[in-house]
Amino acid sequence: MRKSVALLFFAPALVLADDKPHGLTVTYSAGGKTDTTTSRLAALYVPKGASASPFIPAGAFKAVFKGDIESPLRSDYTFAVEVRGQVKVSINNTPALDAAGAAAAQYSDKTVQLNKGANAVVIEFASDGEDDAQLRFDWWSNEFPREPVPRTAWSHAPGMAPGDTVREGRILFATRHCTSCHDPGALVARDGTGMPELLATAPSLADAGARFRPEWLAAWLAAPRALRPGATMPHLPLGKEQAADIAAYLTSLGKPAAVKAEAEKAPVGGGLFANLACIACHTTPDFAGADAHARIPLAHVKAKFHPAALTEFLKLPATHSPFTRMPDFRLTAPESTALTAYLLGAAKAELPPAKGDPAKGRALAASAGCVNCHAIPGIEKSTLAAPTLADAIKSPAKGCLAEKPDKAPDFGLRPVQRAALASFLATDLASLKRDTSADYAERQIRANNCAACHPQDGRQSVFQKLEAETTALTSAAPPPEHEVEGVTVPPTAIPALTWLGEKLQPGYMSAMIAGAQGFKPRPWLASRMPGFGGPGAGIATGLAQQHGFPMMDPPEPAADAALVKTGAKLASADGGFNCVQCHGVKDQPATAVFEAPGINLAHTIQRIRKTHYHRWLLAPLRVDPETKMPKFSEDGKTTQLTEVLKGDARAQFEAIWQFLRTLQ
Repeated sequence: MRKSVALLFFAPALVLADDKPHGLTVTYSAGGKTDTTTSRLAALYVPKGASASPFIPAGAFKAVFKGDIESPLRSDYTFAVEVRGQVKVSINNTPALDAAGAAAAQYSDKTVQLNKGANAVVIEFASDGEDDAQLRFDWWSNEFPREPVPRTAWSHAPGMAPGDTVREGRILFATRHCTSCHDPGALVARDGTGMPELLATAPSLADAGARFRPEWLAAWLAAPRALRPGATMPHLPLGKEQAADIAAYLTSLGKPAAVKAEAEKAPVGGGLFANLACIACHTTPDFAGADAHARIPLAHVKAKFHPAALTEFLKLPATHSPFTRMPDFRLTAPESTALTAYLLGAAKAELPPAKGDPAKGRALAASAGCVNCHAIPGIEKSTLAAPTLADAIKSPAKGCLAEKPDKAPDFGLRPVQRAALASFLATDLASLKRDTSADYAERQIRANNCAACHPQDGRQSVFQKLEAETTALTSAAPPPEHEVEGVTVPPTAIPALTWLGEKLQPGYMSAMIAGAQGFKPRPWLASRMPGFGGPGAGIATGLAQQHGFPMMDPPEPAADAALVKTGAKLASADGGFNCVQCHGVKDQPATAVFEAPGINLAHTIQRIRKTHYHRWLLAPLRVDPETKMPKFSEDGKTTQLTEVLKGDARAQFEAIWQFLRTLQ
């Protein structure tokens, strides 16, 4: 049963207390297990047979969202739910919504007056596990059309939720490869199911001599975090001589190619370093001092790589490390050569020479446990005297988790990290055998540093904060080839992550993240979306589910011929909205771009979910405050084209959608 009441109200700006973080808390419960964590949105999608959280079993579950909406004035809003399952919503301790839906989602909405200040919202959701579970929580007013209540409108009590601490420990457990030394027995699934990060391997050291210089390897083995703060590589209980011996052995595995960097191409490489947003994740090789953005330093890149090896790494980062965080920018040979010239030319940091005994180094590489994480030709995995995982759990303050590890590897864990790991190890570890796409997406967005390039929830990306650094590099480089119809768009004009889960079709999003979409939707941008390979499908699925959407929208009936004709007229300059002024249509370029081009309309159906399309056209600035897209409906109901479909904005935008369907 569908209930829809389109009431409009004044919507004042929301103010958040300084000491309260954005978002909500959510407590999942099932089978006697609970998990309290934080959430960006009051939304979820859990396929039948899946777990709602890694920390509870699959099947029937409950989820209780809690958060405050703070309003500077007493104001009216309409709140709505879309639900598969059962949901009850209370606002300021007063019941507001009560709805249920089964295989098909049901809708319900109600007008609520918010008080000035904090307004407590509790959303109680339950699923019997017999169907997919779904929840979306929206609102609207006379100031804006229906939209999900955004993260920036929510606040919750300060401090980490218990589940967030355990999650941090779980991530540390996986990314520090604890099971490489500590036999997990039956605690970890052997069939590849469960937490995907447990399958990750450290870089192969085959042909290490063709890639790395001995002085860098020795320094890295002796003190990895001195070269890269935050490195996951542990400090092994080795002396400098032993580190030099292992370095000598590893550099005997392969010979470097006799290639020199082409110094004259360094300016081009510097421009690429800026425009491709390498600078958002890495400091420049000549950067000195503390970095406010915690970027990975490149001061020792010349001391690390042989020129040919660096060029090949930039072209194909995953060759020796399938789970590398370094994405594939699909660089051409000239681009990778120019980047190599810039990086090696700008890097000035040197390391002391390292001379060691390769024979001793081979024995040490075996006995020190290097092959437990790294593939080294000719050396079998060692049998260290490390306790099994079950035994290690019994002594959580010893070994690697000790404040000052003695003979154990030292991962440089901060007190809060050791506490998180101890908290995770105190669980039953069943979460290692299951996972959720929503959790996986959140972890991968963090691990791959997506916020370095993409703004989210009103927060600037790192890239947007580096104008001075990027300008210095691009001004010294030849003009980049990113002009369309005479329009140059700054490379920092990168789409936000905020609504990606409801915006993009998961199939397209998966290909885009993996770098396999086959075309660049914004060819005028100097920046380029790199490929992240394996995580692409999981991130796309997880983002959709975080926003309360399934992987596939229900199929639409055949396009209405009359609406298609009307939509074509509405998109034109002849009595329409003149969409073709900024947007190309297949092979027809935009007629008169103003400030910034728009994406070719032929890509719309492949890329965009219909729900987001309508929200975007009704209020583009609500979705993206930086957009150049004009607003065609001032009241959310009508447009100025009153002679077409009686001026009904939604009907007109639907007609354009039907026309866009014919462009595939």
